[in-house]
Amino acid sequence: MLGVRETGGEHGWETGRAPAGYVRGTLLGELQGPDGAREGSAGRAEAALLRAGTARTYEAGEIMLLEGAADTFVLVLLKGFAKVTTTDDDGVSSLVDIRAAGDVTGETAAFDNEPRSATVTAAERVSVRRVSQHEWLAWLARHRIAGTAVSRSLAHRSRTAVRRRTQFTRGPVIARLCRAVLDLTEQYGVPTPEGTSVRPGLSQAEWGEFIGARERRVQHALRELRAAGAIGYGRRRLTVHSVPALRSIAGLP
Repeated sequence: MLGVRETGGEHGWETGRAPAGYVRGTLLGELQGPDGAREGSAGRAEAALLRAGTARTYEAGEIMLLEGAADTFVLVLLKGFAKVTTTDDDGVSSLVDIRAAGDVTGETAAFDNEPRSATVTAAERVSVRRVSQHEWLAWLARHRIAGTAVSRSLAHRSRTAVRRRTQFTRGPVIARLCRAVLDLTEQYGVPTPEGTSVRPGLSQAEWGEFIGARERRVQHALRELRAAGAIGYGRRRLTVHSVPALRSIAGLP
């Protein structure tokens, strides 16, 4: 199972896809080689970015970026998970994405000087580099490979959003929930003796926001999945016991 696990390494993360590195699709993941190595121009670009700005830690529940705010700094996540939420015209907030170690967030405002388009909240303790707009743009201008890495990261984010819109919003709620669980398990699952722990921990309401379903329907789906032996769930902790069972219920091959 591919996933992320905390280690004692330089930045604290390893992935099944890139040992000693970051998940592919994140900015820092795109600046490393296939084996997680950081060499040549990519290594210099990463080192320069991690020297830029200042170190900052956000505690669980702390707002990192606020929707509508006019600030333009960029956050480079080094450890932990953050939740991206947006608010509709009726004031209803919805979980739309997850940011993990290696990701950058806030770059859109740094590019276009428009208000923040979403709120980013720490799902657990998160360590970042807080980089000013000036430093961010100077880094991109100084390191040609940085622009390529940012473009690849944004392309990955766009493809993921399209795939999730298709898979998470169609079909029975239980099938949509299975697809969402599988998605986060593949990207961020942590092997445990009981199975694979899904990170970050989400409430039933947040799972509902993620797949566009009412919390009551999600509660019912979680009970069914527990009864089937596919997952374990309690206190925001979801553990996958059977990937084949989830894929079968989700209608995936």
